[in-house]
Amino acid sequence: MKSTKPISIRAVKREARSLYHGHFKTAIKINIVPIIFTILNVITTLMMMYAMIMGFRDLSQMASNASVTSDNDSAFQQILNIVESVLSDAIQLIFIWTVSWALIEWYENPKELPTFKDAFQIFNRGNFLHTLLLTIVQSMLIFLWTLLFVVPGIVKLFSYSQTYFAYKVDIENGTRQGQLTDYIKVSRRVMAGRKWELFLLELSFIGWHLLGILTGGIAYIYVVPYLNATRVAYSRHLFTLAMSESVAA
Repeated sequence: MKSTKPISIRAVKREARSLYHGHFKTAIKINIVPIIFTILNVITTLMMMYAMIMGFRDLSQMASNASVTSDNDSAFQQILNIVESVLSDAIQLIFIWTVSWALIEWYENPKELPTFKDAFQIFNRGNFLHTLLLTIVQSMLIFLWTLLFVVPGIVKLFSYSQTYFAYKVDIENGTRQGQLTDYIKVSRRVMAGRKWELFLLELSFIGWHLLGILTGGIAYIYVVPYLNATRVAYSRHLFTLAMSESVAA
């Protein structure tokens, strides 16, 4: 299933803009939850940076006091923090996936505008529990790889990035892989030799991300729908190429 033909970053961005042309209100509507998450994350990050700059001495004192607590309490708190982090990532991933699925259907039928309900299809089409388990597994695997240093975690983030699309294909065909990790394996196969390409696509949005931070997250009202549609356009090309080359082989 490995594909070698390059995918044009300009082309997938152009497809995203074309999909939204004249319908950006609909784009905002179906992306509203990821937009809110992103804006809140930006605001939280900016507030934390401000607190660190303005209260560095207080934070140092808090760290000093925390060091005298028992090892058991510290270990238990670390476990809770890990669980909370993985669950938080999984929940955000669920909302990104369900929006991406709505975008997949929009690409397949450009003249049929998605509804607000379509952006929550994970919850109303009976796939929530299975999807939740899959996002938790993926988030946990990425977390474990990140423990080996940041770079392996980033590499696996790109390697697992197509799990949502592989799962969506099965949903549309009424089929299901034997194990949850099989969808991650499919993503790994189609992303073999493609991680740098996807990295460059994500890097092409660096200016938009800077604008989002400088505006306190407001610019993400435009950036998030544009980015999500571009990612879905890339995935469509990727799986089309992978399947066509697999048949040819």
